[in-house]
Amino acid sequence: MALPTLTELRFSHRQVIPKAGEREAKRLLEQFNHPQKILQYKQQRDFPAIEGTSRLSPHLRFGTIGIRRIWQMTEEIEVDIRTEEEQISLTTWRQELAWREFYQHVLFFFPELAERAYQTRMTGFPWQNNKDYFAAWCEGKTGYPIVDAAMRQLNQTGWMHNRCRMIVASFLTKDLLINWQWGERYFMQKLIDGDQTANNGGWQWSASSGMDPRPLRIFNPASQAKNYDPDAQYIRQWLPELADLSTAELITGTIAPGKCKDRDYVLPIVNHNEQQKKFKEYYKPQN
Repeated sequence: MALPTLTELRFSHRQVIPKAGEREAKRLLEQFNHPQKILQYKQQRDFPAIEGTSRLSPHLRFGTIGIRRIWQMTEEIEVDIRTEEEQISLTTWRQELAWREFYQHVLFFFPELAERAYQTRMTGFPWQNNKDYFAAWCEGKTGYPIVDAAMRQLNQTGWMHNRCRMIVASFLTKDLLINWQWGERYFMQKLIDGDQTANNGGWQWSASSGMDPRPLRIFNPASQAKNYDPDAQYIRQWLPELADLSTAELITGTIAPGKCKDRDYVLPIVNHNEQQKKFKEYYKPQN
């Protein structure tokens, strides 16, 4: 039987496919542990312009490294920890590993969540599902620089920083009012680390439809950019046509129409404040 082609596996030939195999997984693990990069994880993990994560997710997805080997490494590191800050970073990374395991168990015991929301209040939610908005989101043409930069990274590399995954998922569901399942499907078509359990859990968390004691979370793209890409370094990397604009313009997304036109960049397709009000109104329990 012939091996499947990249096209059949839903990978674009333009994507940069990273090195695979156990040797590469071990190299990444060692790199994350030297020079103690893991012990700065808490401080760096949310900044997409910084290489602050392990990049081991594709290897965990395809089994070229096991969760037990990684956990063993954290125990070896813990022996030499000297500060509370280092312990917090190690614990934070362990928690991320635990989230991955948690979502695997969730989908095993609740397989119906592959097809529906966990929160019953989301049954019959009036998603608007505007196909033009969805296409703009997929292509990184929403007029919100942090969202568009993240989607460009996904489309060009098959990977996206975790903080950005939450930003674009919130934007799709809370700003564009598009069913989270559309985004879940698109991610699985693009991500080199696409894992059904983690992907489903992450999307349901972002859509306020999943297992979350405080489910109503709405990410403001401008606030997210200000907090996690304060110098707009990430935005400039993936939106080079906007690189000459001021940091304030890139973070807030308040770019003058003339400047957008000159740079072949789109104006915002929706108003964040107006859309979040709509979502909150739809989300209220119906009597």
